[in-house]
Amino acid sequence: MTPSDTGSPSDQEALRTQQAFATVVLRQYWGFSDFRPAQREVINSVLEKRDTLGLLPTGGGKSICFQVPGIVFGGVTLVISPLISLMHDQVVGLTMRGIPAFSMTGRVEPAVFGHVLTRMKGGPFFLYLAPERLKSRQLRRLIQQSSVRLIAVDEAHCISSWGHDFRTAYRAIFELRNALPDVPMCAVTATATPRTRRDIVQSLKMKAARTIQSSFDRPNIHFSITHQMDARPRVLSHLESTPGPAILYDSTRQGVEVWTEKLTRAGISVRAYHGGMDQEERERNQRAWMQKKVRVMVATNAFGMGIDRADVRLVLHVGLPASLEAYYQEAGRAGRDGRPALAEIIVTPDAQLARLALLQDGTIRKLRVRRSRRLFGYMRRYVDRPLCRRWGLLGYFSELSPQQCGNCDICARQLP
Repeated sequence: MTPSDTGSPSDQEALRTQQAFATVVLRQYWGFSDFRPAQREVINSVLEKRDTLGLLPTGGGKSICFQVPGIVFGGVTLVISPLISLMHDQVVGLTMRGIPAFSMTGRVEPAVFGHVLTRMKGGPFFLYLAPERLKSRQLRRLIQQSSVRLIAVDEAHCISSWGHDFRTAYRAIFELRNALPDVPMCAVTATATPRTRRDIVQSLKMKAARTIQSSFDRPNIHFSITHQMDARPRVLSHLESTPGPAILYDSTRQGVEVWTEKLTRAGISVRAYHGGMDQEERERNQRAWMQKKVRVMVATNAFGMGIDRADVRLVLHVGLPASLEAYYQEAGRAGRDGRPALAEIIVTPDAQLARLALLQDGTIRKLRVRRSRRLFGYMRRYVDRPLCRRWGLLGYFSELSPQQCGNCDICARQLP
């Protein structure tokens, strides 16, 4: 089957059959009657065996864009994903639906390896991998002994934001593509500027890639920025006035620990999450929050990607995010169920100093420092300029929008 629309009648008929089957798969395993428009476009493009970059907002169902074609194609779908917790959540979600999946996050014992290999040979199977696993001998053996039909790259913006200097394994994904030249690739993300999109396509060596973009707008989220000398009263006020689960982001691990203590003393059920904690503790705290045993998660940016909880009503930032892309990813955890939600940045003198100190970290290479400063410059302008917050965010991603959205702190002041 060719990527074009000019294939033979038999090819076109086969494609229509696959597209119809994709809808059956969606209904059977996910219980939805039909795809969202952007999902449908991405899936149809992948079924045509075209390299495809899908840009859908947080909560837009990005994983379905490669999971459904993976089932339709049969064989093995390799999914490259940035975080163990993200892989774990998706593997659990698939296996609960009766879809075989496994995350290869470390050395696999021989008995488990044999079991996985047998399952991979038996039909649709999803193998989740961190980019660092791509060069392992075990993986090469699995690929040689199985039929890979699709390569998926989840949270693909990480290729650009992490791959240049911090997590260079992302730059080696194209080597996998060289080993599987005829296998289509599907990359998905919720936030990417035009520059980031070009970087993704070039880094993955995607061939004649088709980019499909849904609107990044999240109209149910009220965006707000406030400047305070002390963030604590504002945080407690929001938690008192806005019922429901919440996430509070701080830019530093120390800040997370301090805020966890503050909220605990205020009688609020809370857990912490940051990269300095051991994996077991992070997973335990995340599980408690996901299972609604605690109300508030206090976290650094280590927490967020792939967190599938739709009822978050409040996302607060008490430390300035590193970039507008990072902020929109994190703020987008609010209101995934479509109901009203609030995302607010509380700017304090300490917050600005903490972020600037991170940019001066001597362990960061010069190239990354320059890039981080440039991205943080956009963030500071967004925070400081008294313009419609939604217009500023969407404009950063090159999406046109009205200069007054009616649902942010700036527009609320201007309403009659």
